[in-house]
Formats: sequence, structure tokens, C-alpha cells
Amino acid sequence: MVASQMKTCVPLPHPELLSACHELHCRYGCIMTRNGTFCFCADGFEVGDDSKSCRDHDECAVYGSCSQACMNTYGSYRCSCTDGYALQADRTSCKAKHVPGESPAVLLIGSSDNIMVTHINGSTLQTLRRLDTNGTLSLDLNANQESVCWVTSTESSGRLRCARLKKLSGLWGDREIKTAQSLQNIEQMAIDWLTGNFYFVDRVSDRIFVCSADGETCITIINLDLVNPKAIAVDPLMGTLFFTDYGNMGKVQPTGLALDLLQKLVLWDYNGRNRHTIIQGTKVSYLYGLSVFESYLYATHSEDSKGSMVDILRIHRFNVTDPETLTSVGNSRVIHVYHKLTQPKVKGHACENDPYGKPGGCFHICLLRGSYKSRTCRCRTGFSLGSDGQSCKRRKTDLFLFYGKGRPGVIRGLDMNVKSSSEHMVPIEDLVNPRALDYHAETGHVYFADTTSFLIGRNKIDGSSRETILSDDLDNVEGLSVDWIGKNLYWTNDGYRKTISVARLDRASETRKTLLEGDMSHPRAIVVDPLNSWMYWTDWEEDEVNDSIGKIEKAWMDGSNRRIFVTSNMLWPNGLTLDLASSTMYWCDAYYDHIERIYLNGTGRMVVSFHMCLY
Repeated sequence: MVASQMKTCVPLPHPELLSACHELHCRYGCIMTRNGTFCFCADGFEVGDDSKSCRDHDECAVYGSCSQACMNTYGSYRCSCTDGYALQADRTSCKAKHVPGESPAVLLIGSSDNIMVTHINGSTLQTLRRLDTNGTLSLDLNANQESVCWVTSTESSGRLRCARLKKLSGLWGDREIKTAQSLQNIEQMAIDWLTGNFYFVDRVSDRIFVCSADGETCITIINLDLVNPKAIAVDPLMGTLFFTDYGNMGKVQPTGLALDLLQKLVLWDYNGRNRHTIIQGTKVSYLYGLSVFESYLYATHSEDSKGSMVDILRIHRFNVTDPETLTSVGNSRVIHVYHKLTQPKVKGHACENDPYGKPGGCFHICLLRGSYKSRTCRCRTGFSLGSDGQSCKRRKTDLFLFYGKGRPGVIRGLDMNVKSSSEHMVPIEDLVNPRALDYHAETGHVYFADTTSFLIGRNKIDGSSRETILSDDLDNVEGLSVDWIGKNLYWTNDGYRKTISVARLDRASETRKTLLEGDMSHPRAIVVDPLNSWMYWTDWEEDEVNDSIGKIEKAWMDGSNRRIFVTSNMLWPNGLTLDLASSTMYWCDAYYDHIERIYLNGTGRMVVSFHMCLY
């Protein structure tokens, strides 16, 4: 120990530590600790792989070194800001420049009852529009057009509306945009502010679809391997779409999604790397909406203890402290920062209108792809893309498969080419439970029975001519069949009355007639053979002990000459269909879970497939 005149004692290094430092041959300096000796480097440098040399430290690789652009220099780094932002006194953060005459940044907040606006600090909360809906609200904006668009969605309907937001005093010029596809189950939406295209997440059909700015063209872009998709965001500058999916496994549920367009971050980078946790804990236990501006995240946060009240939080994303509660609002989930800098402009993009007014030269819809300088054209359902990559032509093939399903109720048509996933017909939507279907090739009509809505309707495969043709005295229509020669429609009714009826395809309500009634347990599928003047139908029996009662019957098409066609070893026959070319009938027995066939002369009955039947 060496004692100074001030009687301050300074410990001298142990001789062994001094010797160890000397042996390290550190290029800059050596530090001695109880755990040993180590080399260290000057600020802006880091120890090299040999543990003694010094190399430049890339500060730009460290999250939060700069709020926007970062340039690494030898031994240091330099932050800068993109156009419209100014570097602050701390030399790392950027703030939006105030331009006289332009509106300052505000927060748009949406609920099922209101669309509200507040200053970026949470002051002066005011209602822009009151909404009359018991459903959900999804909302996005186009700042450069000073417009706000929103979808009010319920189980029975969905409407897309847009309005101008002028000087933050209210919404003006409200207009509805009719879309080619239903918006009744929309979870969230996002607007591509360069093309004006709308992107939607359908929470029931588990798909993502896009509609053109005028709503006339809508196409599904993702419908496979999605289980409960939620949030969605777009970066048209990169031609990229982002979305979250709950999936079917227990995990953290991603409900909010926001993009940092300047640093190309989704709170991690666009390639899925460099993931960084900004904040966690009970104070952010349930965030829903999320938006980014400057150095802050803005989020909606709900707690069970607060009932329907939702907190609007501001979180510094580079220097995290406790989140700041700006204000509280009722039952609000959607939040967006409204400012022109949140949606950067470009001088030109690939989907600009051509001299004929077609976006990107596309006949139907133009989608940015991988960059704002690249695009792809897509066609409406029922059309195929031409060899020029722009034109759309009606599909020439008459061979396609159509099917109906519930949740949501929809009828779709698929190309029979197994290598193609494109839809052949415009989906018939806004149904509840379509149980029976048939097709009239001559007119292009799909006939359907929606059992829950108690109606029989028809719709052309091009999406036109939707109409209800029968709606009275229909308890539970389980099967229907088109007589393409006589131009009649046959159907079964498994309600209080067990009947088989017929009506003309045109003027059905005026010409309907009951052909058979009674002596049936549960009439289900029906199919007609107008070439030979027979109709066939299945009859379920619920008695699982006596399995010989389920049957397939037939009669002449006027209801006379009724007889049993097949009855043994049958309980729940359904899905009746004819191959007239080979005079063969096929059906599915949902109880025995197999598909059978028989020739129309009553011979050759056999099981052709197992484990293929659904109710």
C-alpha cells in the first residue's frame, strides 16, 4: 500500500496480475479483476476474436442506437433522419418537421360505437363519427388523400365506408364502397396507400383477401394454413404484406401489428431476424391495437378490472420506462397515428394508371410485389390471366367442382385440375347453411337451399342474377336436383311434413307442387334422370339397431310408380349422384362411413371407398 499525504490508500496490483497483463499483449489496455485479466478497447471498438486486438464496433447493429438511419464509422457512428424529419439535440432521435398549413400528428381511435381523434399527447379527445353497430370495427387511413376508411362488421352484414378528414374537425363526404366479396366477418383491414387497394382479414373463413380501390374486384390471396388470423399491415414501398395468425397451438397471441417503414422493422426486421422485446409485464398484459410514430409506440390496452374502458398507452421503444397512459376511452381497440409521414410517397409505382385508365395495365386488379417498382396482375374469380400477364379472359373449361359450407355460409367453385387452386366461379356469399346444391349448365345458374334461412335461391356463376325463388313452406330442404330437359327443380323437405316437391325453374313460387308426402323418415338427397324419367331419393333412419330401414327409393318424375330401389345394409344414405354414361348410381352412407355404387338396373352393388363421408 502507498499512503499519500491525504492518508488515502491505493492498492497496488498483485504481482501475478501484472505479469498476466503483460503476457496478454493487449493492443489497447488490460483490466484486472478478481476473476482474472482481460483486454479492453477504447470507446467505439471491441476486442477481436484473438482476445487482444481491437476492431471497430458496429453501433448500428445495436437496436436503438439511432431512431432512423445509422451510418457506422471507424470508432464511432452517425445518425441521420429521412426526409421530413429533423435530428434532435441528442443526435440519435428524429422528430417530424412542422410544415405550416399541415395538420399535426394525431391519434385515430376506433370502437364499435365511435371514431375518435386526440392529439398525440392524449389531450382534446373528440368524436368524429358515431357508429350504429353491434359488431366490430376495423379502420385504416390514407393520409396523403386525407381520408379514413372503416368496416363495420356483424354476423349478417359488413359495410366499407370512406370519408375525408379535414382539419381534424370531422369526417366529410361519407361514401360507401360496395365490394365484390362479403365483409360480414372482417377482423382487421389495411390500405395500400399507393394503389388504394384494401386488404382484409376474414376471421371466420380464415383467409386474407384484397379488393381494388373501387371494390369491383376482390380476390383471395391467402387461404391455406391459416388458423384464426388477426392483425394485418402492409408496406407498399416493399410490396410486402404482414399478418399474424393465432394458430391452433397455445402460444402468445399476436393481436396488434405495426410497421416501422423507415427502419424496415415489425418490431423485428422484415426477414424475421433481430427480434427484440421492447416491453413486457402486467402493464402491457393485453395490448390490441398498435401504431408507430417517431420514437414511440401507441397502443390500446385493456384490463378486466376496468370493464369496457381501454387505456391509450405511449411507450418509448428505444429507452423503455413505464408506459405512459395518455387517455382512456370506452371499448376501443383500433389505433392509428394520422400524419402524412407515416405513409411515404414515391415518384411513381408499378400500378400507376396506364393511358387507358387501367392500374399497371391490369384488366382487373394490380398488386405490388416485392417493391413499389414491381407488380402482378390478378383476375376476378371465373377469369384466367392472359399470356400478356395483364388481360383477363373467361375460363373456357366447363368442368369444375362446386361445394357449399357453413361458417361462413358460402358456395365456391374450384377448377378440377388438381394443380390449380383458382376458383372457377364467383363465390355465393351471405348464406348461413347451404345444404343442397345443383347446377343448370344451360343458363349457368347454381341452385341452392339455405336450410337455416328457409329458402331456395339461385345465382349465376359469374356472380350475377342472385334471387330467392322459393321461401314459403320450406322447413328443412336437404336435397335438390335440376331437371335440365323439363326445366324443373325437385327438392326434398325433411321438416314437420316429409315431402318431395317440384316447381318450374322460372316462376317457381307460382308452379310448385307436392309430388309425394309421408311414408318417409328423413328424406335427404335427391337426383333426377330425365333421360329415363326417373327420380331417386334417400331416406335416413335413426334406428341404429335395425339397420335395414334406411333406403333409396325411386319413382317416375311425376311421383307415380314409387318403389324401393336399395334398402339392405343401409342407415344414413346421402350424397346421391348419377353417372348417366355408365348407368351407375353413387351414394355415401354417413353411418357406415363409406361410398357405394350400384348400376341403375339394380345389379353390381359394391363399396368403392371407406372413411370418406361427412354428415
